[in-house]
Amino acid sequence: MAWGPDNVRKWSTLALLAIMGTALTAAINPGFVATISQKGLDFACQEGVVVLQKELEAIRIPDLTGVFKMKPLGKGYYDFYNMVVEGFHIPNPQIRLLPSEGLRLSIKDANIKISGRWTSKKNFLKARGKFGLSIQGVSFSTDLKLGKSSSGHITVNCSACESHIDSIHLQVSGSMLGWLIQLFHKKIEASLRNTIYEKICKIVTNSVSSKLQPYIQTLPLIARVDEVTRIDYSLMALTTTAEFLEGQLKGEFFWRGSRSSLPITPPAMSFSPNNDHMVHLSISDYFFNSAGLAYQESGTLKITLRDQMLPKDSKFRLNTEFLGTFLPKVAMKFPSTEVQLLITASEPPRLTIQPSGLSLDPALETQAFVVLQNSSLVPLFQLHMVSWNTNASMEVDAEGDRLVGEVKSRLMLELKRSDFGSFKVELLQAVINYLMPTLVVPKINERLRRGFPLPLPAEVKLNNIMFQSYQNFLVLRADVHRT
Repeated sequence: MAWGPDNVRKWSTLALLAIMGTALTAAINPGFVATISQKGLDFACQEGVVVLQKELEAIRIPDLTGVFKMKPLGKGYYDFYNMVVEGFHIPNPQIRLLPSEGLRLSIKDANIKISGRWTSKKNFLKARGKFGLSIQGVSFSTDLKLGKSSSGHITVNCSACESHIDSIHLQVSGSMLGWLIQLFHKKIEASLRNTIYEKICKIVTNSVSSKLQPYIQTLPLIARVDEVTRIDYSLMALTTTAEFLEGQLKGEFFWRGSRSSLPITPPAMSFSPNNDHMVHLSISDYFFNSAGLAYQESGTLKITLRDQMLPKDSKFRLNTEFLGTFLPKVAMKFPSTEVQLLITASEPPRLTIQPSGLSLDPALETQAFVVLQNSSLVPLFQLHMVSWNTNASMEVDAEGDRLVGEVKSRLMLELKRSDFGSFKVELLQAVINYLMPTLVVPKINERLRRGFPLPLPAEVKLNNIMFQSYQNFLVLRADVHRT
């Protein structure tokens, strides 16, 4: 690309905001920063309210029993029961940032339709029928306070909830005595109003605690990359403004056998986000270079090349006959014997990010061995492989929920040690120029194409992705969608 199943699912985008925007105060720079725009908040709000609407439509309204008194008739009784919410229409959901606190979800001008049955009794007189309740101008707001538990997980709580109803209209039918109920509609409507007030805020609070919070809890703070490495996405800091929610994450690779401190530090990352995309993910070179350190420390940055790995039509062979063209002593001592090359990273590969793009210093070494009949190895020579003119280049992309990459490299050889006399390494340059793009780089790119997990909750993917490189960090701009 150019640079440049259920209700829980519906909550997922709102969870993304909480996950990537909540943290503790940090003393060092993060390796990974997520910035959520108002566009992202608006999308999350629409997704979350779909769940909330279903929850509100499932409100269970208790039966309502009361007493009426009329001087001519005396005391009577009424009962409203089997009340069902026919619809809860929410036309204007909004979510806004509360600087330094969290989010505020507000609903205005919603309306509710309720139906049920009623009975009335006065001495031997009984009446019954159906009723309809129209509730207009329903408004409510709740503050979502974002925090962090002692275990390091995100917490989302409703710190406040307020609701208001403009008007309630009761209509009864089914009996000539229905007019009695109408005489006491204000008392009945007042009772139902109080019940709805209580139910709305209870439903909202329960929906956050029973749907959103458990979903967030499923996001591990440690993301598994492969059998060797993990990524620490623990929370570090939260910044909220009137326009953006910014979450700072540690963004550090480590291998499962070690969590030692790293000899590198994250750089400062500063850029001006906009509202064109829902999220902006700032990824520092520290993030990538901690990966290099983790793989280097784990001892996995190596590859062994043998002759059977070469295409049959290759003009180069990994045997002593071929090496004999510039190391005759080897061919004489070990005639018609297989040669093995071990390519390792002498130092952790280092990625440099600049506005012009990405470059990679691989720092590789090649050791050559003769493979004897008993599989033992006889060392021949060791080469240092350095970048040719410019560093190797690297391209980064994103696919859904993973960061992927591709390396392009051309290396120059330097003889570091030889056990069979010196020779001109230029004679091996053509071999390395063939082996690297044929066998080595494809193996590296195969791993890079599998990608590294981004800190996204389940069932959330990125689309409309754009990259832009800055000094020491990348910015990934994207929208989100739910799968």
